[in-house]
Amino acid sequence: MEHLEDNRQKVPEIFSWLLVLLFAYTAVNKFLDYEGTKAALYNQVFPIWMADILLIAVPGAELLLALMLCIPAYRKWGFLGSIILMGAFTGYVGLVITGLFDRIPCSCGGVLQAMSWPQHLLFNLFFLGISFIGYLIERNALARAQMGLFKAKNTKGPNGP
Repeated sequence: MEHLEDNRQKVPEIFSWLLVLLFAYTAVNKFLDYEGTKAALYNQVFPIWMADILLIAVPGAELLLALMLCIPAYRKWGFLGSIILMGAFTGYVGLVITGLFDRIPCSCGGVLQAMSWPQHLLFNLFFLGISFIGYLIERNALARAQMGLFKAKNTKGPNGP
């Protein structure tokens, strides 16, 4: 049983580091290639004013989530934020693939630029999946820890209360 508990602790840690690598890489890439990122966002199907907001908000959110995933006390919230961000990215890629838009915008920068849209969808689904599983494990671990504290406070000792 102890081995199972060790794995429950390792899985979210591994998942969080995978997400940290993804978010840190993509955020730094966006900042280093600011003009390329700006051009790519301006080529998307949403309005320019939204692109201007996303130009700072997306890499900022990615860095914040990477930081949260590094700190055990905030990891659950980092996973939840990852679900939201990866869900938005995945939904957008899904809409591109279904042909909802009049034109196909350019893809992401960096290494991800070499992927086709279907490959990008699978990539995003993988990271969305580990975000979701990591969140569930963290949430359950915190609930178990709180129940353990509750039981410890309410347990009578051998000599009574």
